This record gives sequence, C-alpha cells and structure tokens, in this order.
Amino acid sequence: MTKYLIVGLGNPDILYKFSRHNCGSFFVSWLNEKLKGGEFKLNKKCLSQISQINIEKGTIIIAKPTVFMNQSGEAIKRLKKFFEVQNKDIFICHDDSDLFLGNFKIQFKRGSAGHKGIESIIKALKTNAFYRIRIGVRLEKFKNLKAEHFILKNFSLKEREILKEIFNQIFLEIQKILTF
Repeated sequence: MTKYLIVGLGNPDILYKFSRHNCGSFFVSWLNEKLKGGEFKLNKKCLSQISQINIEKGTIIIAKPTVFMNQSGEAIKRLKKFFEVQNKDIFICHDDSDLFLGNFKIQFKRGSAGHKGIESIIKALKTNAFYRIRIGVRLEKFKNLKAEHFILKNFSLKEREILKEIFNQIFLEIQKILTF
C-alpha cells in the first residue's frame, strides 16, 4: 500500500494564523476536513501535527509542521523517515508570491524559486524530487512589491473565500495524480 505525505507549510505562531504565508497550512486543514480526516494530533518526533486517512490504495498522511517556515526541512525529513514515504509521494503545499491569488501550479522536481521553506526541504531531503503545490497569494495592488512586504499580511474574508474555490481545483488535480 502506498503512503502519500501532504504537508502544508506555515508558521505556527498565532500571529501568523491568517497570513498569506500560512496558505499551505490552510489548504491541508481544508483537505483534511474534505476527506473526513480525524483531528490533527501532535507528533513531537516529526515536529508536526498529523492526521491520517485510509484510502483504497493506501494512506494519506496530512501534516502541518510545528516549526517556522524556514526550518520546514527538518520536519519533512522526519515525517518521510517515520512514515517511510518515498520522495515521489510527497506533496508540499505552500504560498507563492509569484502567482496571483486565484492561481496555483502543481509541479514535480522544481527548484525553490527563492522560497525559504522549500530551500530548507530540498537541503534536508538532498533532492527536489517531490511535488510542490504552489498557491498564489499576490494581489494586483502588490504587483510591484517584494514578497517580504506583503507575505505576512492577513487574507481578508473575501480572499479566504477565493482560496476555498481554488482548494477545490487543487483537490481535483491531486486526485488525478494519486488516482483515488
């Protein structure tokens, strides 16, 4: 049976709960609810909150690291080892300041494009052979700003609704890859 690891990147501090940088964490919380997963439980060894969902072809492990974004690599490395997941079955969901809100890309074996959380993961796993689910967080009004000037700003309620619509589209694409 195959094990799939779907990780949502974010920052654990309550201060960042609704920030654009926590978009990956929002997604996996939404996905867990959509798939009727159980409550997230803290796994200190894996530096993550985890929910597991059994599907016909295996298990989906949904995780939210409890470390800050830039240290995500250690959590992913521990999750991979603990659950014995292959790199090709790892999906990292994260904010992408190069994409506008309402857009996403799912890519395999890509560089970090300057995303510090992804850099940390590539360094820890010693490979980029995993899936990245890049969720757009840029607004037109931020078009000419560097990411650090808006990435920690909170989503408005309207923007959160847009995200939920995109999450449904992402879910459909993930289903095609996982074939469940």
